[in-house]
Formats: sequence, C-alpha cells, structure tokens
Amino acid sequence: MRSDTVGVPSPGVEVKIGDNGEVFYRSPGTFVEYYKNPDSTASTKDAAGWVATGDAGFFEESTGHLRIIDRAKDVGKMADGSMFAPKYVENKLKFYPNILEAVVLGNGRDYCTAMINIDLNAVGNWAERNNIAYASYQELAGHPQVYATIKAHVEEVNRSVAGDEMLSNCQIHRFLVLHKELDPDDGEMTRTRKVRRAVIGEKFADLVDALYDGSNSIYTETEVTYEDGRKGKIKATLKIEDVQVFGAAQAQKVAAQ
Repeated sequence: MRSDTVGVPSPGVEVKIGDNGEVFYRSPGTFVEYYKNPDSTASTKDAAGWVATGDAGFFEESTGHLRIIDRAKDVGKMADGSMFAPKYVENKLKFYPNILEAVVLGNGRDYCTAMINIDLNAVGNWAERNNIAYASYQELAGHPQVYATIKAHVEEVNRSVAGDEMLSNCQIHRFLVLHKELDPDDGEMTRTRKVRRAVIGEKFADLVDALYDGSNSIYTETEVTYEDGRKGKIKATLKIEDVQVFGAAQAQKVAAQ
C-alpha cells in the first residue's frame, strides 16, 4: 500500500489509496470495532486505524479531488500496470439505449475488448422503423447496420475515456455482439443482473481468445436453458470488429503495429 496520505476538508480525516486502487480512510471518529465480530473488524480496519471502504478510486492530479470509480473487487491492472476499471467503461456503454449489457475484458492484458448485448426492444423498434426484417435476437444482433451502430457507440465511449488520464488505457480496441442475452438461468448473471465475470470468462473462453488473437470472426456453440428447463445449444458465427482508440492509446496501438 502506498504510504502517501492526503488530507480532506473534514479536520483530522486522512485518505489514502491502496496498491489495488482501494480507498482507505481514518479519523479520530472512526468506529472502534464491530460488536462481537472480530473477524469483520479485522477485514475492515487494520491495526493502524485505516478503514477499507471497498471502493476504488484515485486523486485527480489537476484538482487533488478524490474520484470513486468502481468497487475495489472489480478493479484490476492492465499488463503495463495502469488501472483496469471495467464497470466504469461498461456503464458508459450502457448509457446508450441500444446496449443492454456489456462485459469489458482487459485485466492483465495489453488492451481492452468487449462483449456486448443489444437491447432487443430498442434495437427491434429501430429495425421496424427502418423496415429491417429479422426472425430472432441472434439474427438482429448480427445485422451489419446494428454492428455499425454499436461500433459508433463504442468509439464515442473511447473518445470520452481518452480524456481521463488515469483510465485512458481502458479504451476498447475490439468488440463483438453476443448471439444471446446474458441470462441468470444460464449462470452468466446473478438474479439482480450483475455480471458474473468468472463464469463468462470460462463459458465464452473461445470468444475471449478470438478477441485477442486477431480473428475477424469466430464460430461458437453455447449451451442455453429454455423457459421450460430444457437444455439446448445456440450456434453462431460472430463478427469481431476493430474500433478506433484515441490519444495515448492510439499512439501506442500504432507503435505496436
């Protein structure tokens, strides 16, 4: 953990950032301990009085302000040691009505990629207005115009992320649109619709590999659970799209090529 601390407006309160990006604080008014629960106390507060918030953040160099960006358990590091904050980017992507879910990958990697779910209602309404016929979620998700729209959204997010010095390496370099909706019944999300990253990384390992090995497309078969409990498989060939990155990430990409 870094030893540097920065005072904040409240007198006597100190804040510091751990090596994993987690925010810690201490002050004379910090709680002493959890009642009859020493294990919880030890996991939350250390012997020096620093309390773990569970949130990840950093101090802005220009203002000195503390920025909270994500839960600490979801934050990692890119291969070059820069911060990897997937939810920060995912939430920007989900701002667009056409995008229902997004899973950003990049922990320990040279660059970030994404797997995206379209919102069937929003994209379906767009298709009807434009007289675009489709027979299934899978067919609509793979439509060239849908891909072009999602690509434009991703590049707009990249432009926004590029302006954030601490997180600019979290720009997405490649993406694909998933052939099925992430579903709690398939174990890909919790019942409260939180992405289960470990499950997705294992279940869609072939897609993850394709996003990072330069492939332009990937054939995949995915097991699904139907409403009546039956199991089946969805087969699809997914397109993988390269997208523009900006600022330092763009210069780094050009140098790598």
